[in-house]
Amino acid sequence: MKTYQDKSASIEARVTDLMARMSFAQKIDQITCLVTITPDIPDFRQYVPNGIGNVGAFTVASDAQQIAEYAYRLQKFLVEETELGIPALIHCEAAAGAQFTEANVFPCAVAQGSTFDTAKISRMAALIKDQMYAVGFRQALSPVFDIARDARWGRITETYGEDPTLTAAMGSAFVRGLQDMQDRTRGIAATAKHYVGHGVTEGGLNMGRNLVTERELEEVHCKPFQAAISEGGLMGVMNSYCSMNGEPVACSRKLLTDLLRGRMGFAGMVVSDYISIDRIVDPFCVASTYTEAGIKALKAGLDVEYPRPKGYTYELRGAVERGEIDMETIDQAVRRVLTAKFTLGLFEQPYPDREMLTRVLHTQAADELNYAMATEAVTLLKNERSLLPLSEQVAKIAVIGPHADSVRSYFAPFSYPAVLDMTMSREEDGQGWEEPGLIVYDIKQQYVGQIRETTPRVEKRIRNDFQHTKPLWLAIAERVPRAKVVVAKGINYAGTDIGGMDEALDTAADADVVILTLGGKNGWGATSTVGEGVDATSIDLPGTQESFARAVFGLHKPTVVVHFDGRPLSNEYVASHFDAILEAWQLGEFGGQALAAVLFGDVNPSGRLPITAARNAGQLPVYYALPRGSGYVSAGHTGMIRNANGYINDTAKPLFCFGHGLSYTHFAYRSLTLSAREISPDGRLTATVTLQNTGERDGDEVVQLYVTDTVASMVRPTMELVGFARVAVKAKQTVTVSFEIEASQLAFLDADMNWLVEAGEYVLKVGGASDRIEQSAAFVIGDSKVIDGRTRAFYARTIN
Repeated sequence: MKTYQDKSASIEARVTDLMARMSFAQKIDQITCLVTITPDIPDFRQYVPNGIGNVGAFTVASDAQQIAEYAYRLQKFLVEETELGIPALIHCEAAAGAQFTEANVFPCAVAQGSTFDTAKISRMAALIKDQMYAVGFRQALSPVFDIARDARWGRITETYGEDPTLTAAMGSAFVRGLQDMQDRTRGIAATAKHYVGHGVTEGGLNMGRNLVTERELEEVHCKPFQAAISEGGLMGVMNSYCSMNGEPVACSRKLLTDLLRGRMGFAGMVVSDYISIDRIVDPFCVASTYTEAGIKALKAGLDVEYPRPKGYTYELRGAVERGEIDMETIDQAVRRVLTAKFTLGLFEQPYPDREMLTRVLHTQAADELNYAMATEAVTLLKNERSLLPLSEQVAKIAVIGPHADSVRSYFAPFSYPAVLDMTMSREEDGQGWEEPGLIVYDIKQQYVGQIRETTPRVEKRIRNDFQHTKPLWLAIAERVPRAKVVVAKGINYAGTDIGGMDEALDTAADADVVILTLGGKNGWGATSTVGEGVDATSIDLPGTQESFARAVFGLHKPTVVVHFDGRPLSNEYVASHFDAILEAWQLGEFGGQALAAVLFGDVNPSGRLPITAARNAGQLPVYYALPRGSGYVSAGHTGMIRNANGYINDTAKPLFCFGHGLSYTHFAYRSLTLSAREISPDGRLTATVTLQNTGERDGDEVVQLYVTDTVASMVRPTMELVGFARVAVKAKQTVTVSFEIEASQLAFLDADMNWLVEAGEYVLKVGGASDRIEQSAAFVIGDSKVIDGRTRAFYARTIN
């Protein structure tokens, strides 16, 4: 038996032995990728006769067993018919569920962020792991660690929100659940993206220049990546499409090697986002040929090219011979890919598990978790005059607006239903394939700003594939069968067509209660208002929705607004006029049932905004942790000219603040006590808060713990989230919640870019939102100390 085939040998020994047997071409094959888009399973002998290292999954089929058959035939060919028998690492998206036929679709990432529930995120990831393992996919291009602070950018829905501490906690929980910390051979390689700073671009445009300082880059945008590396042994990282400080990230050695591998200690493999290496040539124009671009990326530390070989080709042999790149650089990339495969146990078990697949799909446990996460994500933004919960005795309910009779509205990009939508919409546009396996969606508009209506085929197909997913009106009708529930779309989610508005208004006028659905469509291409590559100069309600809302308000009916979108609600008229508003994001398969449960009080809403809701695009970027001296948190402070409003024509204060969310009950924070008033830079303390549910209903409160550094050597945020806890409290019950905070969590980069725990006073603040602080207590760190940023704490632990 050859050493690389001996599972008792060390991974290092197996990699070394295998690489010694590999030709140059076989090595290049391991750092490239294959994506096939065909109606049937292809003959892999024709595509990759000598093998392939990585494969973008075939994910759209009649059922999951057909996808498993694809994986089986691919791996059987590679293992049995290629010289060295090296299996492929097959990948798919998985942030809200594995992106293939029949897999569960959970709430989108920003809705997950709204739950502030790391335990459920970890459970969700473990379910995703089992479904991916069973179908034969062993790498997830998830989670997304982008910090979202500009709502013009269309990809907020893929993120956990604006805060690095929340993102670190949620993302680390996802990685640990997905990778299987007990047995990596049963796990899935998590691939965090988009490294780094991808969510903060010039003009809010996807893939543009990152507007971020070196200090903010490490303290804010690298924090979730560092947490997943240090706590979860993160196996993969995917580069950002953007440029930073004059360099495309895809070929920046400073970012991919010096920072990521050097300062941050990452030991896994770096893969390119799709066609990132192409972009080194065009539009960045820092290489004249794709081979030159590939050389730059390899030297920078980018190990694998997705989705097909363009820069990482056999032409690199000539580059080695000419001295343009050394063989060790290529070998290092190959070594990292093979290490991942041995770690995952692919050489022992590369095949799908068909029997397991029948057990892990369509399970009650997955459905229950999915529903629970959806209910926790629903965020009550406003509830004047206690309009909610609605009475079961209401006689007639009108459900109106563009999302009233849609199941597509529950699904965000990088979910299987959204992929179906994109595929069908491309077909409607007559778009073909520029090259095999490469999806390019050209947004073609007859006029600037045109949003084309989605083909009815999409809704029909999703309803057929997700028969338990209920449009909102139907979920409400099933929840209150004695009520008469009527539905009218009224208007489209975009455009100027108001042909159905009068019908919807007549329907609403005749009802006792109105459920008004508002918001855009989240997806790809010319049929969406928000999504990847679907950025906007306006963050307001699209199309004629505000006019529609004004007409509905004029009916003077009790009205609940339910907002579906990939951005938070940013409409001052709706926020100021309607009594009750729910933020729904995209809630996944059980979105209708979850919303009905919240509307009628079966579930007490407990979602919290993971991102600040701006009043308008003019406030952007806006976020709660603004550095002192900036934004709405500093309006009216010391200066030659002081303006407490911030702007001369408007307020700088946002519409809704980070962490905001209401309940059907009320919580009182009685005290905040600390275990010590002074700690060392290596020390820790316990902060304990007493929380009472003073209302008549059981409910969950999301206790949020923030810190302010009173006086620092560098400009620091006004306050930062350090920990949070979702706590179930019965009516009239009092509980205590304790957090353990390590001094190292408060470290920041000093003037020399060292991680410093600085002596001085810090104030802990606790409450139900960043703008609703109830109690505070101060403590002192006695001495200063430079520490290793890789081993610092990233968020406070709940210890009770």
